[in-house]
Amino acid sequence: MGVKRLWFYLKLYPCLVSKSIQGTMSYKGDFFLGAGASVLMQSLGFVFLWAVFREIPEINGWSFYQMVFVYGMSAISLGLNEFLFAGSWNVGRYIREGSLDRLLLRPIGTMFSVFADDVGIHGLGSVLFGLAVCITSLCRLQVGFSVGKLLFWLVAMVCGALIFFSVNMICAALAFWVTDSQSAMILFQNTSEFCKYPITIYGRGLQILLTYIIPFGFCSYYPAGFLLDMSSKPICWLGPLVAAGTALTAAKLFWRFALGKYQSGGG
Repeated sequence: MGVKRLWFYLKLYPCLVSKSIQGTMSYKGDFFLGAGASVLMQSLGFVFLWAVFREIPEINGWSFYQMVFVYGMSAISLGLNEFLFAGSWNVGRYIREGSLDRLLLRPIGTMFSVFADDVGIHGLGSVLFGLAVCITSLCRLQVGFSVGKLLFWLVAMVCGALIFFSVNMICAALAFWVTDSQSAMILFQNTSEFCKYPITIYGRGLQILLTYIIPFGFCSYYPAGFLLDMSSKPICWLGPLVAAGTALTAAKLFWRFALGKYQSGGG
């Protein structure tokens, strides 16, 4: 993709998001219920952590507030994905109803049209919750935060959201063969629950899975290790960017392949 084309998408995307938000906010009750439900769901995991650490001081070298920071990082990335890229959940419906044809006629990329066609306002609840627990844990841990670390944190959160989105889009593209791929999307979203905690507490096989196959570890654990001064390995500060780029490339290639198998509603 050329620089001009990329710049065009970067300018267009906020306009589409703004339009979706205006439509969604016409039902304010749904927004507050959805955001409240997101906060409640994330809070349940936080309560679980609190209950565990009432009995033990640390788990595999991770203290309570360090694990809370990892949990918050995951909540922020997942919330950003739900907010910015909710359109990926509509792929199966577009195919069943034949409305994907309408998107194919647009003078912009079809994958871009899909994920920009909707926003999940409730995702903001997860983002706000994640920010709150991250800031609280940083204050408790008294970790020094330079401008460089702050910028890295922002980049890591965006990379985490892009990783979640990429895995979601690959699963969504399965709808070109099975018509409804939401079961696969839900399965992988449930798999992301593992990245709410340091992956070193899991077995070797699961660590490999969350690092090299489904790179959810780069949404929380690896950047958190760098930000909390627990690791200076290149995989911690360079990994999120590499994982996001690789995941996006894989999603784009698989989407193109899947789109080539599409037969329109009228064909």
